[in-house]
Amino acid sequence: MEGPPCPSPQNFAKIPDVLAFLKKDPVRLGVILLALSSLISRALGLLRDLVFSSIFGVGTQAGPLALDAYFVAFKIPDFLYTLLIFGAMSASFIPLYTQLRKKEGQDKAFEFTSQVLTGLMGLLLFCSLLGWLTAPYLIPHLASGFDPQLQSLAVTLTRIMLLSPIFMGLSSILQGVENANKRFYGTALAPVFYNLSIILAALIFGRTHGVYALAYGVAAGAFLHFLIQIPGVYASAYRYRFHFKWKDKAWREFLALSVPRLLGISSIQLASIADVFLTSFLSVGSLSVYNYAFNLQSLPYGVVALAVSTAVYSSLAEQVDEPQQFINSLRQSLSQILFWVLPAVLGLYLLREPLIELLLERGAFDAEATQRTAETLKIFVWTALPLSFIPLFTRAFYAFKKTFFPASVACVSMAGIILFNSLGIFVYGGDLKTLALGNVLGTTLNALLLVLGLAQHFKRSPLHFLDAKKLSIQITSLAVMIAVLMQSESLPLLLQISLAAATYLGLALLLNTALQKKIRT
Repeated sequence: MEGPPCPSPQNFAKIPDVLAFLKKDPVRLGVILLALSSLISRALGLLRDLVFSSIFGVGTQAGPLALDAYFVAFKIPDFLYTLLIFGAMSASFIPLYTQLRKKEGQDKAFEFTSQVLTGLMGLLLFCSLLGWLTAPYLIPHLASGFDPQLQSLAVTLTRIMLLSPIFMGLSSILQGVENANKRFYGTALAPVFYNLSIILAALIFGRTHGVYALAYGVAAGAFLHFLIQIPGVYASAYRYRFHFKWKDKAWREFLALSVPRLLGISSIQLASIADVFLTSFLSVGSLSVYNYAFNLQSLPYGVVALAVSTAVYSSLAEQVDEPQQFINSLRQSLSQILFWVLPAVLGLYLLREPLIELLLERGAFDAEATQRTAETLKIFVWTALPLSFIPLFTRAFYAFKKTFFPASVACVSMAGIILFNSLGIFVYGGDLKTLALGNVLGTTLNALLLVLGLAQHFKRSPLHFLDAKKLSIQITSLAVMIAVLMQSESLPLLLQISLAAATYLGLALLLNTALQKKIRT
């Protein structure tokens, strides 16, 4: 029997050309690297949830197997990292670093990096110690609905995981140096190592040490997250030297730009903490169900939207004086995001129950847990659409060093989520679906205000950010994809997904090729 044809030497010869093309366009390379990283990381996230569901179910067991305690404990370290490091870095570091390097040279930019590294790490160490000391007082208020034994367990886990924001903070600052120099390898690999650490800790020690294994896995994963950045930073020629001057002009500007962003990011974190608080008053295991549904709905935007937004950010910062190039970059990025997010959201909505059965229903995760998660995801999944707009348009404002507006929008939107969810749970006796709906409405308001605000800045219509021709191709391909999904319900799930994906991608490719030919003629 004749085997498949061997690849020709000509095909292999094209590989260096492709690599050379990508190196000439570091943003495109960054998008590919970060998208692949996000895809692998999300796949590992699914594997992590599969392991969690098999060992812990939805956290209804007592003692060290109570998964709800782990999710509560995760909130304080996550709050510190997101508030003090992630928010400040994404808002302020890259535009200022890029500006200093352009106007005053690489040495000045590196000096500024050391200043930020020293200042923020001192603050983070102080806050982590403060969190360690106050955890016994914070957790009972954060999870008022939990019994004292569960609260005590959450306190211990919190103290273990407070190592995490220290290493994640170091890692994020080093990532800022890499990304500003259009290096993305460390940023791409870090979440993979982080997730692998948690998964291995759960698999090896989860059944014997319970949620304690997860806490130590988080701390170890954060250390690996930091460690993987060092080669890329070393290659960029940056070397840390202790440097801190409170009256340094760039440092003061960094703080001025960061404070509004800190207010915005704190409001997002407060909304998340409020959801934990409200969920603690629902039935046992509700917080675990909430997190399973949240992780699944984050797949569509997490794989592409965050990768594209991160990769294009440094280019947007360089194009602030060229409005048309800026808008073109924004439109192209949004088109890339929507191309992948739209079919993923619709597919996840239509196939939510069989997907949860396939991914999670085993071991301690039973059919009832599948039903509860699917009912929550039915509403939660629509959050992915507005969330796909938010990181891109927020970074567009940051590129102009305008941090107050997106921060104000975030505060208003998150206040709306907290109010809606609180009324829904305490006044109208709602459940997890109420919390999911509140998040959909709040994130939609956030995205809408950001788009309108940027349109006002450019004195353009909000629709100007959309590529109408590409969007029409996407919608047409989506309609056919949905028809294929509806007609193939009797097929095995993986075959059904493969057919739908092939239909969408194939039709979109054909229509786009036809459009390009029409444009050329």
